[in-house]
Amino acid sequence: MYKVRFKQKEKKFTGGVIQEGDYQILIAKPLTYMNLSGEAVKILLERYHLPLDRVIIISDDVALPFGSIKLKPKGSSGGHRGLASIIAQTGKALPRVRVGIGAPPIGVEMTEYVLGKFSTEEEKLLPEITLRAARAIMTWVEEGTEKAMSVYNGLVPSLRIEKKQR
Repeated sequence: MYKVRFKQKEKKFTGGVIQEGDYQILIAKPLTYMNLSGEAVKILLERYHLPLDRVIIISDDVALPFGSIKLKPKGSSGGHRGLASIIAQTGKALPRVRVGIGAPPIGVEMTEYVLGKFSTEEEKLLPEITLRAARAIMTWVEEGTEKAMSVYNGLVPSLRIEKKQR
């Protein structure tokens, strides 16, 4: 549905543009260490003259179950170092879409877990999760925060069904 061809623009990020209806959306991925993501966001804001209210940050979140999505119009970093860096660089808590990756298993270091590979079962669910996150963002852009939050906050539907069957 959404295809972005990333082209390196700067040392700090790679990006691409998608056209969706009347909207032209810049998708950017920091090339910095996660805890320096704010540097990439600051360059994007300056280079493209973007007002802060036109930016939505997407991040992983170990505090959310795998496959859950949570949209927030603002808030603290919640201990996420990438969000903390963005807040420090911009001076403001930006809107964000948090995508749950779940907590690491006992005995697995946090860094090893978040930089590691998804399980085979999780890999199969990633297309559905990323599509749902993309749809959540488009709903946010087209219909507003409240509508997007009411429709998309929570687990991906197939995971809800799977959990009920257990």
